[in-house]
Amino acid sequence: MLAAACSLTACVTEDTATGQLIPRGNQRYEFSRVEKAADQLRDGMTKMEVLLMLGSPAEMNDAGNTWIYLPERYGIIIPARALRLEFKDDLLSDHGYRPIVLGLEL
Repeated sequence: MLAAACSLTACVTEDTATGQLIPRGNQRYEFSRVEKAADQLRDGMTKMEVLLMLGSPAEMNDAGNTWIYLPERYGIIIPARALRLEFKDDLLSDHGYRPIVLGLEL
């Protein structure tokens, strides 16, 4: 069981031609780039401003008010975190990093 879990931590999609990591879901940019740009996030920014800064998120709720940016590596054994953004009336109202815990909603 532990061997299977360890092998899952190495599961990363990589572009074989360039060797670059491919972001998860619909996410536009690698997580390291998202993390650097996220330092400039400010409450009150519009969705378009955030989209231009961070690119599209990996996941979004049905209403489009919660955006999740994920690291390329799955955090099963190695601790990982995700960036969660909350919008109210199309303006950024809350943002921050959340630990990724299997089975729990970000």
